[in-house]
Amino acid sequence: MTDPVRNDNAKAGSPALRIANGIGFVLDRVAMVIAISAVIAIFIALMLEVTIRYMTQAGLGWPNEVPNLLFPWLIMGGIVLGAQRGSHIAAEAIRGFLSTEQLRMLLSFIHLLVAVSFAYLAFLSLQVIQITRTQVFPMTGLGQAWAYSSLLFGFGGIALASLVNLVRVVFTDDPRTLHQPEPEHTL
Repeated sequence: MTDPVRNDNAKAGSPALRIANGIGFVLDRVAMVIAISAVIAIFIALMLEVTIRYMTQAGLGWPNEVPNLLFPWLIMGGIVLGAQRGSHIAAEAIRGFLSTEQLRMLLSFIHLLVAVSFAYLAFLSLQVIQITRTQVFPMTGLGQAWAYSSLLFGFGGIALASLVNLVRVVFTDDPRTLHQPEPEHTL
């Protein structure tokens, strides 16, 4: 299986690019596992609650807290996947007016700015986690910090994805070839 954003025109011999592609591949898979696991766990918990309630006229209680715990992880997993794959909403109009080197400089600046901004947000999320550590869900007894920890993963994941994409932009022959959409997503 290949990396969905790997550029075949890049200088493959570069150790920095090989490391960035490896980190990007791992980040992509971790975010995917987190998002899929969250969806499955939420579905199973709620289905179990509905089944038990239907059969016994009494609920378990704790399955109602599962979406509160896991939905933030689902969202952040998807956001990190989007950042890693370049699948976020982007304005493409200016790219056509720039030379390859101008585009490389612009994309490098953007990825660096995003990496620094989201690394700072990840740092700030540590304070949120600390504040919510004492707040617990009544049925499961799990701290709300568990749900807020998704902010650390999401913001840190976006910062890491931006650094990976920065290396890809720097080492590619043409930055326009990065994050090419699948043919079925184009008009």
